[in-house]
Amino acid sequence: MATKIIWDNLYNDLPTHVAVALRAARLKPEQVIAKEDGELMAIEGIKEEDVTAIRAIYNADSVNLPKAQTKEEAEVEVAEEKKEAKKIVPRKRSNKYKAMAKQVKKEELYSVEDAVAILVKLAKSTKLKTVELHLNTRETGLRGELKLQHSTGKDVKIAIFSDEIAEKINAGKIDFDMLLCTPADMPKIARFAKILGPKGLMPNPKSGTVTEHPDKRAQELASGGTLPYKTEAKFPIIHLNLGPITQKSEDLVDNLNEAIRSINVTKIKSAYLSCTHTPSIKLSISNI
Repeated sequence: MATKIIWDNLYNDLPTHVAVALRAARLKPEQVIAKEDGELMAIEGIKEEDVTAIRAIYNADSVNLPKAQTKEEAEVEVAEEKKEAKKIVPRKRSNKYKAMAKQVKKEELYSVEDAVAILVKLAKSTKLKTVELHLNTRETGLRGELKLQHSTGKDVKIAIFSDEIAEKINAGKIDFDMLLCTPADMPKIARFAKILGPKGLMPNPKSGTVTEHPDKRAQELASGGTLPYKTEAKFPIIHLNLGPITQKSEDLVDNLNEAIRSINVTKIKSAYLSCTHTPSIKLSISNI
């Protein structure tokens, strides 16, 4: 007889949004342990700092994992797993990552200026150097557009809907980061909702991607100082790509402060700054 899992009983020792994400993915604790960090971050709602929280509790050395079954059922399941003799190898951080992590005090709140200075040093050890701002917000459904003081230097591929773009979408050749269209195009684009929606590319008037003047709008967005934002569909989290770390530090500080002010400090629980493959730095935002 198959064991019935009571998912609401799992992951209550993790932050709410992490627990919700793992339950939605239908992962048992033993499956969480076996997954690579990258596989966990591929789950919607899970970011690098969340993986750290997960690994602190769910790792190969875990003894008292939360159970979704009765004690007897759990013992049977463990016995069956031992018969399979499947060894779980814990995910280990590289020495390079550990060296970077020593430069960041995990529980300390850093000013934006100090965080950027640390990030510049950390980024020297990485190949990909994209600045990422992660915000845990107090509610879902937040969306808007940031008017930053400086260009982010980010290369955004913008497409304007046409018959040619429609053919590319049909063929699965989506080579753009943003799709613009006119209100009159919306009935034509509706048939692509199942393709564009999951990728976050479906034009929407609220995000400014449906406009009577798509050419003008494309120029505004291409300048790099205009940045749309929104929370994830099911979780109160906003992820912003602020371009390469090679931009001027003072410009990056200005843009970070402007982004947090525009979204509104009162709507943000916590903020983290990182570069691709670096540890996250927790930001102090109360005085912004």
